[in-house]
Amino acid sequence: MKYSQFIMRGFIFVDLVLISSGSFGQMQRLRYNDEFTTYDTARYEITYEVKKVVDPSKLNDVVVDIQKLQIGKRMSKTFSYLQFQNDSLCTILEKGDGDFPSPPVGADNREIFKDFRTGELRIRERVDGIQFCYEENKPEFNWVIQNRHKVIASYPCQCASVTFRGRQYEVWFTTAIPVSAGPFKFDGLPGLILEVEDSKHHYTFTCIGLKKMTTIIPIRSQDFPCTATTREALSKFQLKRHSNPTQYYNSMGVTYATKKDGKVVINPKNFSWSYNPIELE
Repeated sequence: MKYSQFIMRGFIFVDLVLISSGSFGQMQRLRYNDEFTTYDTARYEITYEVKKVVDPSKLNDVVVDIQKLQIGKRMSKTFSYLQFQNDSLCTILEKGDGDFPSPPVGADNREIFKDFRTGELRIRERVDGIQFCYEENKPEFNWVIQNRHKVIASYPCQCASVTFRGRQYEVWFTTAIPVSAGPFKFDGLPGLILEVEDSKHHYTFTCIGLKKMTTIIPIRSQDFPCTATTREALSKFQLKRHSNPTQYYNSMGVTYATKKDGKVVINPKNFSWSYNPIELE
């Protein structure tokens, strides 16, 4: 039996009030605009192909994202290039009456900024048209560097391993670019991380492009309304939302619909979405 998730026109309340709990404070709907805050200028820009297994029970159920890591002197930024392209189009459409396109399949909904001076991470994550923001201290990575080597994107690399928030990872880094940075939240090695894969092959980051910038590329964030939260609170909320989407939408006065074997099912019971977050704890 095949299910496909969708929101029925006429049933869906767009300006979602996601949760009645006070955990997130006052939530604001994301509105696209041309206003930005610039933090730094990129010295390097690394492009990664990111593969994610959506359903842990189906290893072939894979989506693909293209993510970029911009590295400056004071700040770095990791973001989905697919989401960035979609946002650019939505910013244009916000000025007119056109419908917004859905985010591309596989596009990550996070932007991660790292302040090199303080080690602080600033994360912006979207859920149902709301942008949540939280900060956390630099994570601790207890790297084990191994005597294994290979070449990635013409750079000599060495292997290292680590356990981080419920997953075991093998990464490859190059000291040819002596910048302690990598995709997602990974860093702390004596060189740039070019490849990451967890032991279950659910998440894979592979460098497919690396540029040392010769033109000025700002590291900036679009000034979307932001709802303050914590990583722990947002994780619990996401788990609840995926575990019972019918209850989640019904609690907001919204009728949820999906398709089962080609037929529309209103408010399906015992229904859940696949959930396989990169951080398990």
